[in-house]
Amino acid sequence: MATVKIKDIAKRLNLSPATVSLALNGRPGVNEQTRKNVVSLARELNYSGNIGKNKPLRRKVQKILGNIGFLVYKRYGRVITDSEFFATLISSVELAARTQNYTLLLTYCIGDKEITNTIKFLKNSNLVGLLILGTELTEEDVELFYNSDLPVVILDCDIVGSEIDTVTIHNEDGIWRGMKYLYEQGHREIGYLHSSFSIRNFEQRRLGYENCLEKFCLDRESQKIFLVEPTIEGTCADICELIKQEVKFPSALIADNDLIALGAMKAFVQCGIKVPDDISIVGFDDIPMTSVVEPQLTSVHVPCEVLGDLAIRQLLSRRKNMKDVPRKTSVTTKLNVRSSVKKI
Repeated sequence: MATVKIKDIAKRLNLSPATVSLALNGRPGVNEQTRKNVVSLARELNYSGNIGKNKPLRRKVQKILGNIGFLVYKRYGRVITDSEFFATLISSVELAARTQNYTLLLTYCIGDKEITNTIKFLKNSNLVGLLILGTELTEEDVELFYNSDLPVVILDCDIVGSEIDTVTIHNEDGIWRGMKYLYEQGHREIGYLHSSFSIRNFEQRRLGYENCLEKFCLDRESQKIFLVEPTIEGTCADICELIKQEVKFPSALIADNDLIALGAMKAFVQCGIKVPDDISIVGFDDIPMTSVVEPQLTSVHVPCEVLGDLAIRQLLSRRKNMKDVPRKTSVTTKLNVRSSVKKI
């Protein structure tokens, strides 16, 4: 019988391995119901690690040090959705805050007309700092947070010229990993599935794709960028339309994110084009859905737990010294290879 690991328990309960580890070791940062669920399943699966067999799990009572505001800013609501990626990222931030003994106050702002009033509300909420999910943030929006009495960190958006700390994904690194793998598998015609709705992350990934064409000495004339709506259904409809128009696709495609890649796969299946036999696809974000579709999607993995932890740590560091120069932190990625790419 195979040894049960923490990642097996995490997968069964749809939790992060870090959360399971905290629960099993009786450490703070996990609510009591989650802890009970983890311990119960661990015993059911005969997990051989520490689950408090010799002594009951104890949760130390920690003093709450303050409240951290977390503003989820949906300027357009076209990219930040109730998708697996953003749910995981928000959960990672919440866990990181609790681990540091802070309470996270989650606030949503929808549309640029609400942001001024939202900022006033947050400034009057007795916060020790403010973290912003800035995926849809623009340069104009960022200016509203300048000269703030609160320490501020922007997560998931690198605004050029900003005087505010940022913690982001190294987007070009991720695209390079996907392109390198496709190249190693023999692909010389590689297209790009690019969101028709622009955000900073997607633009950085597109630039990474174009830089890779040069790095790998690929003919730019034979490469194609396809604009699609950044949802599964939207991409599916757009790709089906291109197929009807008899557009010639390259042997492989890499996408802005997994939702776009999954939408393309759905369209190809509907139109009788086989993945990966007829066309190979690589996604970006590595959401859980990538491993349950058929074929399983090769995708660039984004370490959400690391992003959340770094963002909270940077915010607390900024609180100690508001006069430090702005810090721009980017987190590297890795490629999880599955079965959506064919070697040619």
